[in-house]
Amino acid sequence: MADESPTLDLLERLAAASDRMTIDALSRQIGLPEPLLRLRLAKLVARGWVDADAEGMSYAIGVAALRPISAYLSADRTARLAGPILNRLRDQLDETIRLVRLDGPEVVCLASREAPDDTAGPMVGRRFPAITAASGRAILAARDPAEVEAIITAGVEAITSDSVVERAELYAALADCRERGVAYERGELVPGVGCLAAAVHVDGLPVTDAISCGVPLARLTPDHADDIAAGLRRAADEIAIALLG
Repeated sequence: MADESPTLDLLERLAAASDRMTIDALSRQIGLPEPLLRLRLAKLVARGWVDADAEGMSYAIGVAALRPISAYLSADRTARLAGPILNRLRDQLDETIRLVRLDGPEVVCLASREAPDDTAGPMVGRRFPAITAASGRAILAARDPAEVEAIITAGVEAITSDSVVERAELYAALADCRERGVAYERGELVPGVGCLAAAVHVDGLPVTDAISCGVPLARLTPDHADDIAAGLRRAADEIAIALLG
């Protein structure tokens, strides 16, 4: 049986890329010679998993990649039950609300309910470093300390000039989350945008999910932050109760 790892690596690279990728860039990153790479790309393009430009010189993830995402979300009980709760919180706060899940050292967005003035665009499927994202911190604050230590020891990359990377500060942020029940980050992932998040705690189960709310710092006043924090905690409790039902 042929080794499918390079094909999976190829799809993952394209899915993570912020723009189209050239043959040269893909060849270097995947480690495949160009003729073999073109052959694999041609097969993926033919089945819709990859999109090629007219000249066949640059590539992006294709529309067929939505199929497994849709299937996963349709089968995921948390995403289904959280939907109406996310809708209500979005309407109450007039802010974008997202459901995220821990996946290794990252969090991935499972669902998003955008506010009318949201400018971030579609986020479902997007990944962020768990230790930097407020949603990731909310989850990690309830996880095994050894797991957190492994993530920090592996190295924390600064995403913006405001990103916290020092071990003591990261642990302080997690401790603050455990005390408040809500995690905060201000401009650490997106300049000028703050985020609050609350983890979903289901009795007897490890914490894997959180709901978050991102707001431009210009209007994230202390009162508004308090309202968001209270709303996130209530919504996270509602999701946990629904999951136990």
